[in-house]
Amino acid sequence: MADDIDTIAETRPLPPEPETVEVGRGRPELLPSIGHIGRYALKYKIGEGGLGTVFAAHDPLLSRLIAIKTLHVDLPQSDRAQFNALFLNEAKAAGSLNHPHIVTMYDAGTSEQGTYIAMELLRGKDLRQLLAMGWKPTPAQSAMIVRRVADALSYAHHKGVIHRDIKPANIFMVGRTQPRVLDFGIARIRQAESLAQRDDPQSRFQEIVGGSPYYMAPEQVERKPVDRRVDVYALGVVLYELLVFKRAFSGNSLEEIADAVLNKPVPLVHEVNPDVPVVLSEIVARAMHRDPDQRTRSARRLSAELRGWLDSLDGQQGREASKSPAKMPKVARPGLWTVAAAGWIAALVGGGWFAWQARSEHAASRSVPTAAVEAAHPAAEPKVSQKAKPDTPVVPGDQKASTSSAVVAPPSTQAQASAEPASAGTVTAATAAAHGTLKLAISPWGEVLVDGRSVGVAPPLNQLNLPAGSHVITVRNGEAPDFRQTIEVRPGKAVSVKHRF
Repeated sequence: MADDIDTIAETRPLPPEPETVEVGRGRPELLPSIGHIGRYALKYKIGEGGLGTVFAAHDPLLSRLIAIKTLHVDLPQSDRAQFNALFLNEAKAAGSLNHPHIVTMYDAGTSEQGTYIAMELLRGKDLRQLLAMGWKPTPAQSAMIVRRVADALSYAHHKGVIHRDIKPANIFMVGRTQPRVLDFGIARIRQAESLAQRDDPQSRFQEIVGGSPYYMAPEQVERKPVDRRVDVYALGVVLYELLVFKRAFSGNSLEEIADAVLNKPVPLVHEVNPDVPVVLSEIVARAMHRDPDQRTRSARRLSAELRGWLDSLDGQQGREASKSPAKMPKVARPGLWTVAAAGWIAALVGGGWFAWQARSEHAASRSVPTAAVEAAHPAAEPKVSQKAKPDTPVVPGDQKASTSSAVVAPPSTQAQASAEPASAGTVTAATAAAHGTLKLAISPWGEVLVDGRSVGVAPPLNQLNLPAGSHVITVRNGEAPDFRQTIEVRPGKAVSVKHRF
């Protein structure tokens, strides 16, 4: 199945974007400043929530417009140093994440205005805003969005980072096909969970960043030890909301919401919305199970279940199309004179083509061979086919500065990398000819190692230039068994490695 919502039948478009004003387009430093945080000049406020405020800001060092999120906590001065250390530790872990569906942090630090995170700025809206605007995604769209978020969480869990606050407001949409998970900067590190005790001041910090009450797992509400399954639960609640267009739990106070999370019966999705297939409804129910031991065991497993359902949906559409083949339109039979005229035209065109081909071959024999030209310019990057290109993020200098902008998307990722970086100076044609191409097709994602050395995550990585010879390719994805394949790279040739976890 094509991994894109645009290929699914009966998709529903997102609400239209409001008009934006192109103030300071390409010259963010010309926008008036409203304050400073660290080295960053704040330009305008994007939004404000319970934990902090998001600003568009100018980075004078790299001359670009970014997003700054400040984190406001009401703590005594004696506890602030400990909180700042905890926050920066978490930010460091979040900054190490590199995935197409996770926002990438540029910087984090402390200032007089509090702790802050620097991220890339991008126009768009989060799922909370889209749902509030009346957007009702189809079941296929909802499953695709959540599957991609599950892939991102699986990657983060493999790196030891639990989000703990998955909710629609933290799932930012680039268009209608690409989610980005926000706020990993305030996630808890799995290895540090055992350090927080109820009688320890750090437990107060845990409560501050514990998550939204509507999407908290029962073990979070009861303040029990948690693991990666709290993210699976929250993502199941998000999928429930996308499918029935309302929250799974409600209440007029934190106590009422907590009681609903712990005790309120939740009707199955297909009982609330008959348009949702029973199979998809059961996937949601397993992800939302109150007992962690009976819940979907991992984000990778949830992603696999959603992918299986989407694949079956695609196969069903193909079978229906094969049962009702499109009828060819009736065409009037050509007359005898029409056939004769077509024959004369074909003969004339054919003769002209042969004459042109002969002249082209003669001219080509006198020109410089293409391979020689390419060898003389080794700095040119090999082209990547349009299908292999990852989603292209918006470049800050080319986007519109507007208060309707939302935050964050990952920085431009390199669709093509080299396992051996080129040395300075001119690369000879002989050196270029001694390399071959490795094409990667990994689903949903995997950390790629060449001869034991990590070279990146696929996707977005989809192609490598390797020296000729034998290489051991290893691909890792969370707790799944490592995939290993020995390949033989030949000069100027391409070899493919495909694997699906």
